[in-house]
Amino acid sequence: MENSVSHLVRMFEEAENVTYEERKRNERDRDYYDGKQLTDAERAALTNRGQPPVVYNRIRRKINYLLGMERQSRKDPKAFPRNPNDEDAAKAATDAIRFVCDKESWDDKRSEGWESILVEGTGAIMVGAKQSREGIDPALTNIPWDRLFYDPHSRRADFSDAAYMGIVTWYDVEDAKTRWQDSEDALVQTIDAAKFTETYDDRPKWKLWADPSRRRVRVIEIFYKQQGIWLTCTLTEKGHLVAPAVSPYLDSEGQPENPIKAASLYIDRDNNRYGDVRDMIDPQDEINKRRSKGLHLISQRQARVGNNAVMSPERIKKELAKPDGVVHGDDIEILNTNDMAAQNLNLLQEAKSEIDLQGANSALQGKNENDMSGRAILAQQQGGLVEVALHMDRLRQLTIDVYEAIWSRIRQFWTEERWVRVTDDGRNVRFVGINQPVTAADMLMEQIQSDEAAQAKIASDPGAQQRLQAFLQDPQASQVVSMRNVPSEIDIDIVIDEGMDTPTVQAEQFDTLTKVLPGLINLPPMYAKMLIQASSLRDKEQILESLEDQQAPNPMAEQQAQIAMQSEVAEIEKIQSETQKNIATAEKTQAETAKTGFEIGAAA
Repeated sequence: MENSVSHLVRMFEEAENVTYEERKRNERDRDYYDGKQLTDAERAALTNRGQPPVVYNRIRRKINYLLGMERQSRKDPKAFPRNPNDEDAAKAATDAIRFVCDKESWDDKRSEGWESILVEGTGAIMVGAKQSREGIDPALTNIPWDRLFYDPHSRRADFSDAAYMGIVTWYDVEDAKTRWQDSEDALVQTIDAAKFTETYDDRPKWKLWADPSRRRVRVIEIFYKQQGIWLTCTLTEKGHLVAPAVSPYLDSEGQPENPIKAASLYIDRDNNRYGDVRDMIDPQDEINKRRSKGLHLISQRQARVGNNAVMSPERIKKELAKPDGVVHGDDIEILNTNDMAAQNLNLLQEAKSEIDLQGANSALQGKNENDMSGRAILAQQQGGLVEVALHMDRLRQLTIDVYEAIWSRIRQFWTEERWVRVTDDGRNVRFVGINQPVTAADMLMEQIQSDEAAQAKIASDPGAQQRLQAFLQDPQASQVVSMRNVPSEIDIDIVIDEGMDTPTVQAEQFDTLTKVLPGLINLPPMYAKMLIQASSLRDKEQILESLEDQQAPNPMAEQQAQIAMQSEVAEIEKIQSETQKNIATAEKTQAETAKTGFEIGAAA
């Protein structure tokens, strides 16, 4: 593949020419979503008939439900380690990716891309990089559908088989000269050679490589494959603005990649890409037309006028069009058109039913006229999710691609020590270190903090305290012995679990714990520990330590229990002694009584 300007321009023009009809239909799809469903001629005809040009936009309602569904199903990414030793590093990777997503307003950009997928059929996000105060950070940019061009021979929904992709942008000539100071000749020549072409409209609708009247020029940034390697350059029609070079963005394998991540909802056999609106246009047109025709038949009456009629046909027509019109004379017959109006209204109901069954149907929306229980509605919604399974798969794949590209940028550009905030809870602010150096002193203190015996030894032994202070003051203690949370050394798998989004890590942890703890209450301690250890809870080591502390024997409690037991034993022994004493006394009394009785009997 050549790198010449003419060859790259031909690639771009091939993309716009082949997809011209597709993009015109995509523009129509957007107009229908926006409620622009009647042509100027149709509006004029309705106005002449005295009818308001009313449109009942059911398409927007259907699409908006899916847009709201995406907002309710947002979920933060999670990184899972590929080996047991990287579990802590995977947590740091999760925090880093979430930090970038929050900083770049990823939720809003994902929603914009999702709308383009549903309406025009294709949404795209560029995962690039930008300079910040801390260094080079990942940057997310939503690419409007009409500013994206791509290999028209690509057939896959994620464009993974595309040979090239790019972005087209309009610049004021002076701004372009300032940005690309060494390419003024190419910009001026493009302005001078401006010609009309049916591509990528700007506002107002100019479709040119340049707009001489407004001194604007069209610039394309293209990523393309050459011998299996992704290259990039920036150019206009008459020259390069940025010379061709290997793509500066690396994938997870360290190879140059295309930073544009895109997805399409549907692709037909001619490689045309389109969204959910396309199938709703015909039912929506019928709704508009049938309602307008039905209203016209209801409000207008037909008459058969004979040759002997007193009134002229024009006057009869005007009178019949009035709510209180009066016609008189013989040879005039008012025709019954109620059957035609009824048939139009019946077809109108069928058109409404048809569009209701498409996309987010009434079952999925939980809108059913029948009196149903909450469980029945939930079951219907679960069944309705089957209708939008493909939609959610497309969005999920685009989201995963973006997350993986974000992590690739972090691995590539975050090579210095960085600290990221992982929660917005002001009462529990926590930071995670990326590329964090660990000194000998840090390692020793961590060992001491994890060893209770060592802490007790230092607390009770002044000599140990002196030796620790001496070591900490030794210059060797400040030497770096290892690095922690180095992105380039962390291998992870990124997953998302579609569900309600949680604003903070603590909220997510709390939500998970409230679901797990009820099941742990009745479990034996060993099984409870195994369940926590196998879970994906953050900071589960602390939870296990708390559980062990609850189960560990308490010397003070044991001593108190022993004292209580001894008291109970003494009390029992006292009772037993007093009982035996009472028995002995009773026996003595009984013996003395018997003796006395015997003596009395003998005396008698």
